[in-house]
Amino acid sequence: MTKTRSLALVAGLGATLLAGCAQYENRRGVEVTWEDKVTSQLQRGHSSRSEVLALLGPPSQVISLEEETVLYYLFEKSKGNGLILILYNRMQIDTHFDRAIFFFNDQDILTDYATRIDEPAQG
Repeated sequence: MTKTRSLALVAGLGATLLAGCAQYENRRGVEVTWEDKVTSQLQRGHSSRSEVLALLGPPSQVISLEEETVLYYLFEKSKGNGLILILYNRMQIDTHFDRAIFFFNDQDILTDYATRIDEPAQG
């Protein structure tokens, strides 16, 4: 075998060994505790901010508006896979957000809220 052929074989083998697949999974934010069975205990115009905090724990973010306070809860889930080659890389990531937002008046009484738990499509 010639030196050129040996080098080409080693380079080809190295390129094959360096190619691969990748998987990605990421979860961050506040643990999802705002299911319907929990939020059904809350009443607009009656529940207090301390009751919401006792049920759900600390939020991801507190937003102070002129005459309102907002508690914002967020949980992010990402999954993906990829192909890593020498000259071409491809990564596909699917991200889903679960969120809940609670509005309180200046007396810390719940005025409105909305929740969403995003279930990724199976398949």
